[in-house]
Amino acid sequence: MMKSKRFAPIQEIASTSAKDLSRAMGEAGRKVADLELQFAQFQAYRDDYMRTHMQSAEATDAVKLQNYRSFLDRLGEALRQHLRLLDAARVEYEKRRALWSEKRIEAESLGRAVDRFRKEEQYAADRREQREGDDAALRVTLAARDG
Repeated sequence: MMKSKRFAPIQEIASTSAKDLSRAMGEAGRKVADLELQFAQFQAYRDDYMRTHMQSAEATDAVKLQNYRSFLDRLGEALRQHLRLLDAARVEYEKRRALWSEKRIEAESLGRAVDRFRKEEQYAADRREQREGDDAALRVTLAARDG
């Protein structure tokens, strides 16, 4: 069996795997983008809440102030948790990007090897055909001379 035919299925598997990893990387990227948007919205909400409270701070009693601080603490903790989720999503995205990159390079390398094997096989077949043609022409010439 020719090398190109032996390596073609391996190259196809690597190419399919690279496509699958590309999709997974895309999904991970979308998750990062979604979490970044949510984080920005969460921060904007907290900032707006703080700004609104500062404007109405003149008539704040001790209970309202305690509630305000408690709510801000919960918002801060929620933001920290969200940031941890975002960091984990970024790490996952980078991991998937690295895997995809490795598999893509492997698939491209195998594709180039298969192409090279095909060219070598075609060159060998052309040379064989040329030799056979030359041999046939030589037999015809010898037969005509001897004949």
